[in-house]
Amino acid sequence: MMDCLIRNFQTFAEGYSLVTIEVYLFLVSALFAYWLKPFTAGGKSAYLTALAYWILTTINNHTGTSKEIDRIIAAGILALSVLTLWILDNKRNPIQKIFLCVLFRLISWLSIELLSEIGFFERDFIFQFDWYNSSVKAIVLEFIIWNLIFYALSLILLYAVIRILHRIYKHKSEELTWHELAILLTPAFTLLLVKPIISSYFLLWMDGIKNGSITENIPANIYRAAFCIFALFPIIIILALLQDLKEKQEEALIKESVSKQVEDAESYTSHIDDIYEKMRAFRHDIGNHLTVISGLAENGNTKELSDYIGELQTRFSELQPSIRTGNAVTDVVLSEIADQCGKEQIQFSSTFVFPEKLGINPFDMSVILNNALKNAVDASKDVPGAAICIKSISRDRMLLISIKNRITDRLELNEEGLIDSTKKQGGHGYGLKNIRNIAGKYKGDIEIHQEETNGELFFVLNIMLMG
Repeated sequence: MMDCLIRNFQTFAEGYSLVTIEVYLFLVSALFAYWLKPFTAGGKSAYLTALAYWILTTINNHTGTSKEIDRIIAAGILALSVLTLWILDNKRNPIQKIFLCVLFRLISWLSIELLSEIGFFERDFIFQFDWYNSSVKAIVLEFIIWNLIFYALSLILLYAVIRILHRIYKHKSEELTWHELAILLTPAFTLLLVKPIISSYFLLWMDGIKNGSITENIPANIYRAAFCIFALFPIIIILALLQDLKEKQEEALIKESVSKQVEDAESYTSHIDDIYEKMRAFRHDIGNHLTVISGLAENGNTKELSDYIGELQTRFSELQPSIRTGNAVTDVVLSEIADQCGKEQIQFSSTFVFPEKLGINPFDMSVILNNALKNAVDASKDVPGAAICIKSISRDRMLLISIKNRITDRLELNEEGLIDSTKKQGGHGYGLKNIRNIAGKYKGDIEIHQEETNGELFFVLNIMLMG
């Protein structure tokens, strides 16, 4: 077997190299899908984009063109990858798609370039041994084994870098801006310049060997290897810093949101105090009202009596919240939402009852209802036949609140199972997070799903609390 390989080594080497490169390109494309999947809805678009990438790179690998044309083709493959991913992922977050594809192209190049540099050191090391230089079998075995190690280590390195980037890139569903893209790709601009410089260096050296002006092999260089290693750090550091900045901005917005909710709670308290003050005044005057009613009745002034009683009923009804839940705070919250829905021509229905026996703080409940229902109102403003329904079910020590509103298109959930809102000014985009935090305080959680009933699509938020 070995003798046969030695006699036909050139043919074997060409075939062996071709097979290993094809397998390598396929596995790189698989890692491309692995890299893209957390940033896409469902993952299908990631797999199809990676498939297209593999087909294009494989075709390019079999076309003999100049290096200049190869670079143009590589840029075209990158652009097609971005376009394919963007279209297949429902045209979401196009700027992020550019970043993902460019970054993968760079880290895949760095992984193979680093192993190429290590290969030069391996070659210089093994050339020192006489048993290697004097044995054709050793040369053939080294060629077979090192090629496998070379591509395997390159893939392992690429996989490790992707895992690190996945861990650092926490806000995967957030829209990326052009400004953020410029910051993130700042290190890439240097790499894009260095890549052709290194390639030109190797080509010049190889041309020199061919024409006899250079007799030595391309030397191993620790600086080129160090460049490949340290080139990854600016990318990772800048991405980590940007994510940290986003988290600090999110914390600031959450604090602002909490502050707004405290103001709302104070408003509810003031509203309740105002209602009670008016009711005390009404009770204080009830004697006078009864005297007037008695006088009108004795004198037989039925019309005046009817008008007077009607006016009293109107004033009394104005003192009562439009929705009664069994708690003054939640009465005010739901009544204000009902009034807002009336102004927005949104159908609103409620069978919510405050669970007095469960020991849930009314102001915690007001935050839950306020966030959930205001989100529903905002989502319903441009929906034909808009409708919002809230109901509650209490069993033993458990309370389940269900809020349903009609929507026109299905919404996408992020990795936390929440909806990413584009309205984050003033903290509105963090309503669901606030609800989940309060539910956790009562050993509960939230569940979001979308259901279709009689051809109509509904967004459903279920909130579970334990008393």
